[in-house]
Amino acid sequence: MHVLFLRILTQALLAVALLFPGSLLAASLLPGFEYGTPKSAIASREGVSMGKEDFQDHAFLKGVQWAGYAWTAQCHFSDAGLNGVTLYSSYSRELLTQISDYLKAQKFQMLGMIIDDKALDMISLVKLGGIKAFQKRFRELTSAHIPQKISYAWYDITKIPQEQLRDAASLGQLLMLVPKDTLQVDVTQSANGKELTDRMLTVHFSYPIMDELRKHPNP
Repeated sequence: MHVLFLRILTQALLAVALLFPGSLLAASLLPGFEYGTPKSAIASREGVSMGKEDFQDHAFLKGVQWAGYAWTAQCHFSDAGLNGVTLYSSYSRELLTQISDYLKAQKFQMLGMIIDDKALDMISLVKLGGIKAFQKRFRELTSAHIPQKISYAWYDITKIPQEQLRDAASLGQLLMLVPKDTLQVDVTQSANGKELTDRMLTVHFSYPIMDELRKHPNP
């Protein structure tokens, strides 16, 4: 989930590295969770439990407050420390609306979607045919069957110059230019089975460009 649009980001990495040389910035994924925090520092927090088997490299914490709601948090790590946090809860339309309103108030903007395995680049669709083009494509992907999973990709646009947002022809083009510490928040609603029971809502916080630059540092 945290690699939403990673193919686009990978293609843009060389351009990003040239535009933003130097060391990676310290940044917050969400309050209390700093990007790059050592796993040992997270594991030592009160109430934290480490995962087992396939999740042994993950840390879990209940009751994390975000957007006016208490979540179960899953912390993801790389060799360099904390690189992502996923919040989990059962799905409700009211909670999804609450999250969207909160992100808008924090100056985030939704720029992409994935419906099951089909990506929607909202920038390019709107540029080509206005909001009706996006609505048409959305209906095409949801009319035949109820999606098992819908992900909404939100970006902190306070870090992105307005002219870049205005002039970008696509999300991929925009991601070639944005600051590397632009926070991405992926909100995903998913379900199991044809009856869409046990619906889940997750919110994943990441800095995808910074992650890739850590893997491929500037020479």
